[in-house]
Amino acid sequence: MDHYKLTPREASCPVCYSKKARLLYLVDSGQAAQHFVLKEVNEQRFTELRSHIKTLWQRGACDVVRCEECGFCFASPYVAGDGRFYALAYGNGKPGYPTWKWEFQLTYDTLQDMMRHGNLRDPNVLELGAGNGAFVKRVAPALTPKENVLCTEYSDYGKREISGYGIACLSEDIRDLGSTSRFEGHFDVVCMFQVLEHMDNLDTLFEQLTWLTSKHATLFVAVPNAKRIEFNECNGALLDMPPNHVGRWNQSCFKIMAQRHGWSVVRHEIEKDAGLMSKARGFMAWRYLRKSQGHNTIANRIERIHDPYLRQRLKAAAVSLYALGSLPALSALRSKKGLGGSQWVHLKKDIGRM
Repeated sequence: MDHYKLTPREASCPVCYSKKARLLYLVDSGQAAQHFVLKEVNEQRFTELRSHIKTLWQRGACDVVRCEECGFCFASPYVAGDGRFYALAYGNGKPGYPTWKWEFQLTYDTLQDMMRHGNLRDPNVLELGAGNGAFVKRVAPALTPKENVLCTEYSDYGKREISGYGIACLSEDIRDLGSTSRFEGHFDVVCMFQVLEHMDNLDTLFEQLTWLTSKHATLFVAVPNAKRIEFNECNGALLDMPPNHVGRWNQSCFKIMAQRHGWSVVRHEIEKDAGLMSKARGFMAWRYLRKSQGHNTIANRIERIHDPYLRQRLKAAAVSLYALGSLPALSALRSKKGLGGSQWVHLKKDIGRM
């Protein structure tokens, strides 16, 4: 894919409700399933995943579109993956959780600064999709007691890690906590790191966040950087594939959603670009993975090899080979700015509008 189609499409934007959109690209259920599970490696799981994706979409294909009003990119139909999707797409192996991330540090520093200025003390903290608890393990007990923290996490491994540390963890959707009245107005800080892009039903979500939080609450959100996704997609690297990622955010979208639900944007940041070599290595790894989805490509044949040592050696050689065909993209990568991996936003509850 060298560029997006950008043909007009009628699709209701989940953020601003405009129905004017432009088509970026279309994927069918087979392409989506192949993105996560190569048919040539595990045909049975691929077939089950393709069938389940069709069930989620209630049709055989999905448009990825961009709203002409607010710039929100979203899957149409706007349907997120469920538990069965993730079990089929990623299996039950040990997840590869990060030890620490840019957005963790930015959030931690902001919380520390708020506490130094007396704006926060022993806060009740909720983290959604907390992984193995890397962030909350740093926050508690350093900034608040462990008993003040609640996490949600679907992964059994992650939940065990968090619970074993002494922090409560639930394996349920945040939107289902409304039936538990003890949480009404309870949380002072909510964190969502690389979670929001996976979620549909945005108005229900933000209504629930408003209901769960105290009148001076703070919300921290990190999502992928849309500019980096666009560069990858238009230069032969991985697509931002639904129904895993169903929404692609920008600063305007955050402002619209915040205003509608009684929040205001305090600060918005884009992660700084990595060095050129680091950016190039990441891009080529994603380009290799995109190539591996093609039937009988060199990358696809390599991924079928059972010997992990041989597969890794050949993969490194293939990445170098594909780099020769990616020189224009790599040259563009040198001059492109603002391609950091994540964007981060700090929102405050706007009690004047509640």
